[in-house]
Amino acid sequence: MAAMKSPAALKLQLPANLGPRLLWQSRRGARRLGAGAIAGAAALLLSGLALWHGTVLERQGQTLNLQLRAAARAAQSAPVMPVANDADSVAAFYRYLPAHEAIPDQLKELVEVAQKSGLTLAKAEYKAQAETRAGFLRYEITLPVKADYANVQTFIISALQAMPTLTLDSVAFKREQIETGDIDARIQFVLLVRQREVRR
Repeated sequence: MAAMKSPAALKLQLPANLGPRLLWQSRRGARRLGAGAIAGAAALLLSGLALWHGTVLERQGQTLNLQLRAAARAAQSAPVMPVANDADSVAAFYRYLPAHEAIPDQLKELVEVAQKSGLTLAKAEYKAQAETRAGFLRYEITLPVKADYANVQTFIISALQAMPTLTLDSVAFKREQIETGDIDARIQFVLLVRQREVRR
């Protein structure tokens, strides 16, 4: 009776030229399919990637909208001190606004919030717009930034929470290429401050 081989002797023997053989088979298959089929497969793969990326961006946009709505609801539900009449309400509003001289401090706080959110504010555009019939000033701040979407989202929400008289006027997102991780964003805030007091 023949002796049985032990499990150690039953090892799978792979051919020594397996790598070159697989490479040859793949080249042969590519020649059979032709350049058109390969280009079609690549286009299909890229369109799938673009669809997936679009879905991710849409989900992130929905998340940002939900967070902005939650922040707006929280701001609306904040306790408001009762006021006696309209004149008192207007006076309370003006007292709530930062002084005109506090604009540099407000901008410094905005820069600090950006840094904590992982953003570097390379440049900014400022434009003061006085409300002629009111005693306050609209200070428009436009910030072009290039950063990760999550960091931009964190910055916007954190800035609105840290600075109560700051409002978000508009935000626009643009991405040059799908593969790029960073986005170009143009954020426009409006800071409300009291008008400069005229000394006599």
